[in-house]
Amino acid sequence: MALLLVVLAAPAALAGDVAHWKVWLCGPHASFDWCAIRLTTTVVHPDGARTFANPSVPSNPPVDCFFVYPTVSNERRANSDLRVAEELKVVALMEAGQFEQVCRVIAPVYHQVTGWAGTNGIPAGSYDLERRDVFAAWHDYLAHDNHGRGVVLLGHSKGSFLLQDLLRQHYAEVKNVLVSAILVGGSVPMVNDRFGAIPACRSMTQTGCIAGWSAWGHTPPKDALFERVSDPSQHILCVNPAAPAGGSAPITPLFSIYNGYGIVAHPPKPAVKTIWISFPNLYTARCIEQGQRAWLLVTPINHPGDKRERVTDTGRPLWGYHGADMNIALTQVVALVRSQINAYVAAH
Repeated sequence: MALLLVVLAAPAALAGDVAHWKVWLCGPHASFDWCAIRLTTTVVHPDGARTFANPSVPSNPPVDCFFVYPTVSNERRANSDLRVAEELKVVALMEAGQFEQVCRVIAPVYHQVTGWAGTNGIPAGSYDLERRDVFAAWHDYLAHDNHGRGVVLLGHSKGSFLLQDLLRQHYAEVKNVLVSAILVGGSVPMVNDRFGAIPACRSMTQTGCIAGWSAWGHTPPKDALFERVSDPSQHILCVNPAAPAGGSAPITPLFSIYNGYGIVAHPPKPAVKTIWISFPNLYTARCIEQGQRAWLLVTPINHPGDKRERVTDTGRPLWGYHGADMNIALTQVVALVRSQINAYVAAH
């Protein structure tokens, strides 16, 4: 499907010195807010019928969502520059746009270690540089835009790892505003169901907690990525966004039509004319715990005559549904965050 996004002129690249960092992908200081995109959604039902959903977006939501995107840079260099490249626009829309229903999304651009780093003669990237960028963005946000508002941390894959580092190193300044941390596809290591001082989210209304998962359609192989911990006392976090307390529940995949990676093999016919498409009653999900490992097991619901496309994996045996970790249950993730925000606002 052809990319329909309007390509705007990207900001000029900034110097590599992190002291000069200040480029936003989403939020009030972005040159164009790539998370604030129309949310009208085509809903494709098991019998093939189509309806439309038009979520409302509050003009002044009481809470912010601080989003750090996964590894998407296509730049053939060790660390990306700070241009708002096309792939950043797409991932902001795809993974963070729907959260505009419940929060103001803030997202920085950072000097990401690219997928090309360490290959084809390209030097290894600096993880310290991308970490310092994200920390600088967080401190800039706290200084100029937070004003005591609650914050949901949102991260996928690399974004999850970077936000884990933020929680480890700067928890003292995060804890008083933390609504929740939704960190998916990032091997969140827990000890007795806690990430440091932060407990796992085990109810829809629990706040100050952390939720995360990696989605698979089968039992991951023993050497699977995102299932590894470094200490015998640790275990991987899995919180089912549709049923945080445990058990199986239906999930609704919700995707931007602009991205085919890890989503669907082919666009549906007739063509979808909205930015968003969802597939209710396509899957159920439940967390499976096995020793130190844990994953979100996604199981198809078989409806007679259901011809909808299934979510595809990444094509990499060790990755599972990694490309779709956020979107495969995005309807339920937004509902979880909405419930947490309501509980947080009621308590404050």
